[in-house]
Amino acid sequence: MDHSVLNQLSFYLGIGLGLAGSAWGLSVAFQAALGIGDKQFFSVMPLAVLPSTQGIYALLGGILKKDAFAANPEIGGVLLLVGVACLISGIYQGKVCAAGIRAIGEGRNTLGNGIVAAAMPETYAVFSFVCLFLL
Repeated sequence: MDHSVLNQLSFYLGIGLGLAGSAWGLSVAFQAALGIGDKQFFSVMPLAVLPSTQGIYALLGGILKKDAFAANPEIGGVLLLVGVACLISGIYQGKVCAAGIRAIGEGRNTLGNGIVAAAMPETYAVFSFVCLFLL
């Protein structure tokens, strides 16, 4: 059985899932940002844009491993796992960011706390990205 098609599918699906995680997380965070009004919208931008990093990790992993993939197509499977980790982490990071944005909208001074809390799901996307280079 020729696995080249499956390996290529895994490679590009990994990138796509990471990008989808960012899109999902960003949409959740920006819904919350839009809900707090014009005066505070730009003050919550650091929280609202945080979920964009998962897509960056998946895309950067694909770009940096493209040549290695030609020599070792099984890298596609590893990138697929990175994509899954980035998808899940992006979704949940968006939810954490939205909670932080809502807290700011309620008058609490929690931007720093929100960024720290949002960094926790991010660490698992970073761990998966590091594994791409260790395995």
